[in-house]
This record gives sequence, structure tokens and C-alpha cells, in this order.
Amino acid sequence: MKKAYRHGEICFLKVDKIPDNLEEATQKEILKGSHGNPHTFDKGKLFLTEESENVFGYFIGKDTTLFHETHGKGKGKLKKAKLPDGNYQLRRQVEIINKEMQPVID
Repeated sequence: MKKAYRHGEICFLKVDKIPDNLEEATQKEILKGSHGNPHTFDKGKLFLTEESENVFGYFIGKDTTLFHETHGKGKGKLKKAKLPDGNYQLRRQVEIINKEMQPVID
């Protein structure tokens, strides 16, 4: 069973390796949340791609802290959450509402 970590509407699904030939993004914003609040990080490598409707990229975590206004712990404007080291597929979270799959609203 693969491990997964949720950060708002983002699911970090642990994978053995990321696909070859992806270009590393220069930005620190992984995704802008449904209410306009960015999901950002300090350390790690981000690779954005539209692989499918729900898979939007890959991430290599190494001593990574994730930041968001409402997800995580800490005082101040941005809350913090530690992401374990590893390779991750980035997925948009979905949930079933009225028997239909809907994006998670952050």
C-alpha cells in the first residue's frame, strides 16, 4: 500500500520514482487553493505536468516544509507542515458528494 499525505486539496502520493525528462519548475507555489491561497514549500523539487485530470505534477521532498494559510501548525500568517523525504505524485483531491466525484474545496 502506498502512503499518501494530504495538504488541503493536494494529495502527495508516495511513488518509487518520478518520470524521466520532466523539467523542474522554478516557482515555490505548488498550487493555488480554491480560495486563492497558495500552497508553497521551502526545500524540494517541483515538476509540473498535466498528466491527467487529477495528476498535475511530481515532487521530490528533501527536508521539505509546506506552507498555507490554513493547513498545518504554527502562529503567524502561514501554517507549516513537514513532508517526509521521498518522491511524490501530485494529485488534486476529490470527494464524493451526492454520488458524484467533486474536487475538494479548500
